[in-house]
Amino acid sequence: MNVGEWIFKRAAIYPEGPFLKEEEARSFRNREFNERVNRMAHALTAWGVGKGERVAVLMANASEFLEIFFACAKTGAIMVPVNFRLAVPELAYIFRDCAPRVLVYSADFSSKVAEVKASWPGMPRCFRHGGAAGDDPLLVEAVAPFPVAEPLPREEVTLADPLFIMYTSGTTGDPKGAVLTHGNVLFGSINTVIGCGINRSYKSLVVAPLFHIGALGASALPILYAGGSLVLKGFFNAAEVTGLICREKINYMFAVPVMFQLLTRTEEWEKADFSHIHFFIAGGASMPLPVIRKYQEEKGIFFAQGYGMTETFRLTSLDLEDSIRKAGSVGKEVFHVLLGIVDEQDRDVKPGEAGEIIVKGPNIFAGYWNKPAETKEAMRGGWFHTGDMGRRDEEGFIYIVGRKVEMIISSGENIYPAEVERVIHALPEVREAAVVGMPDRKKGEVVAAFVLLKDGAQLTEEALLAAIRDRIAHFKLPKKIVFVENFPRNSAGKILKKELKERLS
Repeated sequence: MNVGEWIFKRAAIYPEGPFLKEEEARSFRNREFNERVNRMAHALTAWGVGKGERVAVLMANASEFLEIFFACAKTGAIMVPVNFRLAVPELAYIFRDCAPRVLVYSADFSSKVAEVKASWPGMPRCFRHGGAAGDDPLLVEAVAPFPVAEPLPREEVTLADPLFIMYTSGTTGDPKGAVLTHGNVLFGSINTVIGCGINRSYKSLVVAPLFHIGALGASALPILYAGGSLVLKGFFNAAEVTGLICREKINYMFAVPVMFQLLTRTEEWEKADFSHIHFFIAGGASMPLPVIRKYQEEKGIFFAQGYGMTETFRLTSLDLEDSIRKAGSVGKEVFHVLLGIVDEQDRDVKPGEAGEIIVKGPNIFAGYWNKPAETKEAMRGGWFHTGDMGRRDEEGFIYIVGRKVEMIISSGENIYPAEVERVIHALPEVREAAVVGMPDRKKGEVVAAFVLLKDGAQLTEEALLAAIRDRIAHFKLPKKIVFVENFPRNSAGKILKKELKERLS
């Protein structure tokens, strides 16, 4: 049973059951949503999208995002959800790498798409979602003529087939496309359903962007697999979200910690009735203990926390009752995951000792798109090497202690120093740059850059930021620039980033 059949089965068994509501604008029951997916599937086939071919999506949260996802699932096409916060050069790299047959984009991102088109003549057939006017045809009008009957795939679509490619930053600066199969999606959803006790009564508020594995893999897919329903929120506004939770009687929501912090600072917080909430689920960064306590003491709400990656869906889960007793832990591995912690020689470390986290299971991705060498290295010995450092206590609870590849997590966004360093290095005045994470109360971490200028060169912090502002996503921009005369180095000449981070404290 491929993932596309989830939608068919929901429509067949519970045709009038609720499926999705997009704020106050529109709502669809299981039968209606399945028909919309079928129209989209027929449209993709008519536009020449065959099994294994890619459909890129640059969209804010909307029903059409999920319609495309499940239409790809039914036909065997591969969806590529793209981070709309990326800069134009980053988008162009991803489009070139995955070579989509079709691109669907929200009208809000028309200018970015136009810039990519101007720089790359190989752009695919494009369709625009929303907006009053534009060069590309409206998606809703293009899809409308197609039938609502179930599509008949030309080739069987199985659990082993790729379903989507989600790009994550690479340690060398180039994004890597993690290929997730139907089977990965199924078992990623099963792990969450089992670990969290999700059932048909769940109504999930989807506020995190669906191009992220956190939103797609925690907010949406497990709920839909279990028979629950979704409410989509296009953009995050803490006051609006608080009101929406109360009006819609939301009982489940995934968000990054900073979002949950912002809810507590709204005027609506004190009077908000959250008695219908089963629990909230936090990811992307560690949840601060004071925030956990505030929700428990003032609203009686517990947090399910855990650890996961783009390549893996959820790997661990911290039970609700342990959220304070084991604060700082990401819990234990979920049911269908084997997790080890190893040293540099891939030997198991002792409890309490730190090592690299390695995992295997049916939820682990199939590999990196167009990157066989990186895939082989990451999957050596039959285990996926996460690059994250962790330890396991005597009770079996896992703690993340660092990141082997020095990744920075800012408000749930993954940032690798190499990709920011590469952009700064390209400036003619710069001899060398080193990027590290700087602690931030709201975002967890932000980017700080140490910059060594060439002899005689002059460059201010403002001028440097202005020069790179359009070359990387806004959330990757350094929040602090420190100009240095030299870098601390080890005997091999490698910059000692630990010492640089200490300068920021």
